[in-house]
Amino acid sequence: MNPPINLAQLQSVFAPCVFLKWPTGVKGDKRKWKHLTLNDMTPEYLADLLDGNVGIALGRVSKGLCTIDLDEDELMKPFMEANPWTANTAVTRGARGCQIWVRVKGEYPPASALKRHGNRCGEWRADGCQSIIPPSIHPDACKPYLFLFCHPVVEIFYNEIRFPGGMDEPPLGDSMVTHTDTQHNKPTQHTTEYTQLCHRKTSIATVTEDSPPNLSLKPVTDDNHSFHELLVEPHLAKEKGHNNAKLFNLAQAVKLAETMGKPVDTDLVFELWWNHSEPYTKKSLNKDTYRCEFRRALGCIQGDPVMKAWQGSAGVSAPGSEKLDDSRMKRLAAFCYCLRNAEGRFFLSCRKVGTIFDLHHQDAHLWLKALEDFGLIWAVRRGSHKSNKATEYQYIGTDPTPGVPAAKDL
Repeated sequence: MNPPINLAQLQSVFAPCVFLKWPTGVKGDKRKWKHLTLNDMTPEYLADLLDGNVGIALGRVSKGLCTIDLDEDELMKPFMEANPWTANTAVTRGARGCQIWVRVKGEYPPASALKRHGNRCGEWRADGCQSIIPPSIHPDACKPYLFLFCHPVVEIFYNEIRFPGGMDEPPLGDSMVTHTDTQHNKPTQHTTEYTQLCHRKTSIATVTEDSPPNLSLKPVTDDNHSFHELLVEPHLAKEKGHNNAKLFNLAQAVKLAETMGKPVDTDLVFELWWNHSEPYTKKSLNKDTYRCEFRRALGCIQGDPVMKAWQGSAGVSAPGSEKLDDSRMKRLAAFCYCLRNAEGRFFLSCRKVGTIFDLHHQDAHLWLKALEDFGLIWAVRRGSHKSNKATEYQYIGTDPTPGVPAAKDL
């Protein structure tokens, strides 16, 4: 399996860049950081980089390194389909959605919010911004940031980025930001002294301003195998007990990767999981029984009406949701609306909402309570963790919107 992420691996993906050091579990504090440059990235500075959370200063200070920060999972697949180059760059994930990393040659717009159908759906991050990277701990989810794709950051021109239907392109403002390294008409070679210190296990390419736009650094390792290892790693058994839950969470990760359009070899996924987790499994069970548990988990997710309702709710505007401002609350309302049966009722636990939206179950309870307070849903019969029963709700909203499917129709 992959060893823990080390400095050389981070440098091989993101360099040249300005790394930032933060306490574990935070995205930043009152310490100033915008004065730092590549010249400050000395061995002494980097020695304790992984002792806490790690950030990267974006924009010109890191040679044009920028990110497209997508807030919602359902935006990932259409964006990646519109931008095939995303398969060859770094993609990271915090609590939800993802950040797609790109090094922009030439001009690019200043940092701004991304909007879809008028609602905020993410952010174009550039000069003056910073982003947190693996193996940092997310402050809300209390889980590590992950690599979805672990390739060296691709270098392209800004006009190669396509924003799919419904998503507004970042406003250009009065002037574009320009990333330049040399005098006019002189090619730029990006294999700098700092880059050479990274000891990256990649084939080094010399990138110049007159190079083809899609030129990128290609790892010499088995990318497909590495992707599967990164997919499995967060769900490995590290102690006895709760291994069925680990397998179910791994099955959910597989389905998420598939919704992103990434082909997943489920047999390879299980083999990688088993090879590392076997010492912590029940001695009364064996590899074949665990493999069957994994396959059953995949089948349950595939046929689960909750998952079907979740997938069907993408792009749905649920009755009454115009009262809401937050895009994730609107998605929760749409999810509830698509989950209802012919009588408008559905069962839903705050723990299920917490799993889907990556929230603590107590926060998920407040989200559902907010939908009640806004008059979108009504609790017919309260469930509880002790009774092992979910709450039964009635969707109220307003008059049903034609063409929006109920759960039984999905």
